[in-house]
This record gives sequence, structure tokens and C-alpha cells, in this order.
Amino acid sequence: MQIRMVKPKLGQVFLTDFNIIKKIMNSLDVSSTDHFIEVGCGDGILTEALLQLNVPLTVIEIDSYCIENTKKRLGDEASIHWICDDVLKVDFFLFKSPLKLVANIPYYISAKLIQMLVKYKTVFSDITIMIQKEFAQKCVARPYQKVYTSLSVFTQYHFQIDYLFDVSKRCFSPMPTIDSSVIRLTPNQRLYDDDALIFERIVTACFWGKRKKLSTSLRKNPYCLFTIDIRDIIAIKGLLSKRADQLDINEYQYVADQLKAYIILE
Repeated sequence: MQIRMVKPKLGQVFLTDFNIIKKIMNSLDVSSTDHFIEVGCGDGILTEALLQLNVPLTVIEIDSYCIENTKKRLGDEASIHWICDDVLKVDFFLFKSPLKLVANIPYYISAKLIQMLVKYKTVFSDITIMIQKEFAQKCVARPYQKVYTSLSVFTQYHFQIDYLFDVSKRCFSPMPTIDSSVIRLTPNQRLYDDDALIFERIVTACFWGKRKKLSTSLRKNPYCLFTIDIRDIIAIKGLLSKRADQLDINEYQYVADQLKAYIILE
């Protein structure tokens, strides 16, 4: 029997259900030229399946014990590049792109991982991640839904998102208190430039008071500096009576284009 040394401070839970592994593998689009990155090998249950793809595989794992345990599981002959480090500290620009990423990540780094993937989205062609179900629902939420937040807008601006399937908490050891979901992110072909920063600032400004109308949020947030009364900007006048959770991405893009001269970028 394999003994798992769980480190709660790392948010570790180990996937134990081979049916879920099969569903993840069936969801992957694989070609002979791919280079896969796995984040968080745990005790190697997914690593073992990825190894069968016969393509270059790099495993990034912060816990050296998990790496050693996975090496024992797979044998010394396993052709894997191992990186023992925090994935948030890895410079993916040093890799030959494009890369495909598969990850079962600790819930507490979900938001930071999305931010990191935005930074490196020109490097990745395909990203499949298992995250907290509630977080996944926010990523794919639409306007007027209760879970529609600035996270929804940011993530959908940078990625096409496919909600693949849910994973019961019973599929893990130790069993967490919440269920998970697997989603696929396909980067949109936008560079992370000043326009993206302006977009993010305007979204953050609008959600400054989520339950308030845009006419209030835009005037009172710290990311905009208006030299005129915002109600006099005719181009967005029809949107000012809406709340932040009622605008779709195209409307946010329009507002950002109209207000870019008033955004504080420093």
C-alpha cells in the first residue's frame, strides 16, 4: 500500500479515482509534437497516464516527497523532466512553445494561477485544470448570474473556456469539503499590452461597487481620473444605469475604448 504524507499547508489532496483520470485523458487533444506540462504530480496517478502519450513531459511539483514517490511509482526509466518548485515562480518563456498544461492545483492558488497563465498565454496552446467547482462556475458565468464577477470577465477576455465535467470530493484522499471541476482554457489571440491593462482597470473600476450603478462606481473608484462629469460622456450614457454584473465582455470592451483617456495606468 502506498503511504501518502499529506502537507495541509500546501493544500494537498490526492486524486484516487481512475475513472476521472480516464475522463481527463479523453479530453486532451494530443499530437506527436506536443510538450505537456503537469503541475502537481501528487503521487503520480495522472503522471503515469500522461507518460503513455509518448510525448515530452515536464512535471512541476513543489513537494520533493511527491516527486520521489512518483519516481518510485514510475521507475527510473521514465522519461520526464522534473522541476521541484512553485509553479508561480517558473519562467515559462524559457520553454520551447507551444506547451500544453494539465494541472490538479491547490484551491488556494487558483486565482494566482489564472493571472500567471495570462502572463504566459502566448506560450500555452491548451490548458486543462482541475479547480474548485465554485471557482470554475465563476470563470464561465454570464451577465446577470449571481456568480458573475470580475474574475468571469477577466478570464473570458483572455481565454475561451470549456466547462468539461465535475469531480466529486469523494474522488480525493484526504476528502476535501468541496467538489471540483475540470475546465479547459484556450488562449485568445491577444497580447498582454496596454489595451489589456486598460480593459482590466475599467472592469475593476466597474466592480468597485458591484451592486451600484456604473455612474457611481466609475466616479468613486481609484483607477479613473475624470476631468469632466462622467454623465456628459454621451458614448456610454446608455450603460451608466447598469450594474457591473450586467455588462458582457463586448460592453466592457466598448466602455474601456471610450474611457481609456481617463484610466490611471501607473
